[in-house]
Amino acid sequence: MESVSRREDAADEITQYSCEVEEEFVPKVGMWFESVEEAGSFYKEYAKRACFSTKIRNSNRYKETKEIKN
Repeated sequence: MESVSRREDAADEITQYSCEVEEEFVPKVGMWFESVEEAGSFYKEYAKRACFSTKIRNSNRYKETKEIKN
């Protein structure tokens, strides 16, 4: 029974933690940025406030065939 109680306590803690984002930090269609870096910084800050993370993926390619290396 003790493990059930701990799970309920953990669920209560998660429910109490809120990831509300102020309107000024929410991305909107049509927004313009001076650079890709500025857009990335804005989105990274939004992700942090909205409780998720971001990752930029890079792919290496073979010069001759342009195929993606594994």
